[in-house]
Amino acid sequence: SITASADTGSGSPPVSTLLCQTNPADGQCITPLGATVSTQINGGATPTFGVFVTGSGTVPFDPANNRIFVRFKDAGGVTRGATSVAVRTQ
Repeated sequence: SITASADTGSGSPPVSTLLCQTNPADGQCITPLGATVSTQINGGATPTFGVFVTGSGTVPFDPANNRIFVRFKDAGGVTRGATSVAVRTQ
């Protein structure tokens, strides 16, 4: 069992995040949007997730500090994988 979550790490851009597990064939959410998504990932499986970011203010171009991190933790709270992407408003 893995729980996926999204956060801004040590940065504090004015954004909120939600995520869902998606159907890899069409990108549609197959779970409700939420702060976390828990799912069983079996060996060889390649689940996909959508991350939705909403800005509540100006987020300047600063990729070192303005990032969204997606973390994957097991039932014991151990991080088993993570990725990140820079965010900004236009």
